[in-house]
Amino acid sequence: MKQRLLVSIIIILVVALSYFSYVYRSSTDAFTQQMNDAKEYRTDDYHIAIAFKDDLPAVGNNTAILRLRDTKGNPIPEAKIRGQAEMAAMGSMPSMRAPVVFNEVSPGIYTAEFDLAMRGEWPLKLQISKDNKSADLSFDMATGRSGLTISGGGVSMAGEMPVNDNQATFPSTPAVNLGLNKQGFYTVGKYLINVALLENAKLRQGDNPLIITVQDRQNNALNNIDVRLLVKSALEQPMTNPGAEDTPAQDNAALVTLLPSTDGRYHGTIVLPQAGDYDFAIDVSSELLGHGDLILTGQTGSSELHAATATPAGISHYTCSMHTSVRAAAPGSCPICGMDLVPVSKQQTQSGVISIDARRRQLIGVKTATAEYRELSKSITAVGRIAYDQHSASEINLKFDTWIGELKADFIGARVERGQVLFTVYSPELLSAQQEYLETRGRLASRGSDDSLLKAARSRLSLWNISSADIRALEQRGRPIEFLPIYAEKSGVVVNKSIVSGSYAKAGSTLLQLADLSTVWVEAEVYEADLPLLEKGMSATVSMQNLSDREYSAKIDYIYPSVNPLTRTTRIRLILDNSDGELRPDMYAQVHFSRKLGKRLWVPDEAVMIAGETRVVFVDLGSEGKIKPVLVNTGQRTKGWIEITEGLSGGEQVITSGNFLIAAEAKLKTGIAQW
Repeated sequence: MKQRLLVSIIIILVVALSYFSYVYRSSTDAFTQQMNDAKEYRTDDYHIAIAFKDDLPAVGNNTAILRLRDTKGNPIPEAKIRGQAEMAAMGSMPSMRAPVVFNEVSPGIYTAEFDLAMRGEWPLKLQISKDNKSADLSFDMATGRSGLTISGGGVSMAGEMPVNDNQATFPSTPAVNLGLNKQGFYTVGKYLINVALLENAKLRQGDNPLIITVQDRQNNALNNIDVRLLVKSALEQPMTNPGAEDTPAQDNAALVTLLPSTDGRYHGTIVLPQAGDYDFAIDVSSELLGHGDLILTGQTGSSELHAATATPAGISHYTCSMHTSVRAAAPGSCPICGMDLVPVSKQQTQSGVISIDARRRQLIGVKTATAEYRELSKSITAVGRIAYDQHSASEINLKFDTWIGELKADFIGARVERGQVLFTVYSPELLSAQQEYLETRGRLASRGSDDSLLKAARSRLSLWNISSADIRALEQRGRPIEFLPIYAEKSGVVVNKSIVSGSYAKAGSTLLQLADLSTVWVEAEVYEADLPLLEKGMSATVSMQNLSDREYSAKIDYIYPSVNPLTRTTRIRLILDNSDGELRPDMYAQVHFSRKLGKRLWVPDEAVMIAGETRVVFVDLGSEGKIKPVLVNTGQRTKGWIEITEGLSGGEQVITSGNFLIAAEAKLKTGIAQW
């Protein structure tokens, strides 16, 4: 009885294990197929592929499987893989997070289960670490959308060459080559690539050392990025991978080992089994700049390598309608926006002429005008302010410390006349000097007024700005004057005052400032570009906002020698009569000039297209709707007209309306240098 029970239990366990093994194998096989179809992504240390059950992330529970390999294709076991899917906050709803933790189920294969609470975008971030190597990756993930798109931390390996050292597949279709620059670099995607043969600089049967230099589009060296070189015989000779002579290269293409050094240089040796023609595929990729490949052809005995892509006869190059700086030798996609490149004929490039039929002209709204010689003048308006005449200004200061007594000119704006008392001063030094003069004069009176000591004492008082009249009064009175008067040397108006009655003033300080406002200055700011039209003595009209019914005639008295670095303007000075006193310092003024320019060649403003420092005019040739972009130099600009100094002749018809659409057509069809 016990034996029968034991046999029954064993049979049940075997059946259960077989069932679960079948389910596991079926699930694993399904996942394995999904992994084979899944995109693979690459970082510096890892190759990662991710697949989802049923291929679609969905609301609710999800199962993901991740394959982790090294750069040689070997599985990486016992790695730590953690992540998180997060839906961004929307309105009052906070962000939602779903942790994603992968567990290893077999060497290099990891699974994770996670729950997505609702439909929408769930960007996924993963952290992978093993030993001292780590990677952070970001993916765009959404419910109901198949697969993932990498957004950071790595690049897609779709279309790239496998990295197994023992086999390599030569690309079936070469990538677009964007041309060879003056420094010998090919422009490929966002990279500049140069290939140089060493030693005798000619391809030969056997070993051929070479250097591949990689830069970005700003000519910065790119070190420690992924650079690979494949060699394929055009005559289908047997090729083997270096270091594995007995292993033929897959697709008859050998992978060359490259060793990085500095300055973006990668060294390697090409082994050619026999003389003949060969193709060389250079593959570069980095996390920041993405992927690019270049295919060159070469022949033993020759030192030149040529791009494998060929431009059809009559075609100058291919360009992007959105990014005309792109110039490719073959059809393909724009490396910036991905749009298909369009051909540009050699005839269009050489002549720069495009054709627009009458119907399209009408749709675009093309209008024309004639470039003609005309007599024009230019009006210049400058903003300025009224300032007092600095030639007539004077400052009142003393050569001794003093106290101010009675202040006569006691407010700003007070009118004073020459010789009028401004204020009185008291100074112990001045009092002592007067007393010494009187004593010296009494003691030496018998010597006469020409005595040297007497002259020195009198001169001391004069040097302290005591007037001759006050000295004579001192002599007549016979005693010192305690509060000595200070007189105005010029007539004017008090424009600055720093004293009051009873205040103390040190020697040398400015006590009053006077200015004669019978004439005033106008200081105006003129733009740097208008300076060549102005000169000293040129007539102008000045008007004030608060005196709108009056205009003043003036002439340029002075042009200041410096330019304001912030406003790019220069000050000019004019002099106005102000005998009626209506003009006050710091009033705003407008200054108007008019300068005749003589007979010059002009076109309407609308005819000139401005691109940085470049000026382009579209000339209507009249025949079969042909329009030609012409590079011109411009001069003055006035009253809706622009002067043409070079590039056009009088009588030519220029486009004045629809220029932007015509410019787009010209950029697309000709790729003219000025654009």
